Amino acid sequence: MKWIARSLAFAVSAAAWPSMAQADTVIVYTNPMTLERKVVVNDAPGPDRAFHCFLPPSNIGCQPIALRRGR
Repeated sequence: MKWIARSLAFAVSAAAWPSMAQADTVIVYTNPMTLERKVVVNDAPGPDRAFHCFLPPSNIGCQPIALRRGR
C-alpha cells in the first residue's frame, strides 16, 4: 500500500514541477472492484492538471486533484 501512495505522490509532484515548454495531465485510474491503480501521464497544452478516475462499473467519474505549486 505504501508503494501506491509513493507512486501517486511522485506522479502528482512530477506534474506540478514547473516546465518551460509543456504541461502534463496526470490521470490515476482506479478499479473499484480490486482498488488496483494505473497512472497515465499525458503531455497536453494548458496548465498542469491531475485527476483521479474510477473505472466502470462505478459511476463516480473523475475528480480533480489539487496541485501545490511550491512551498
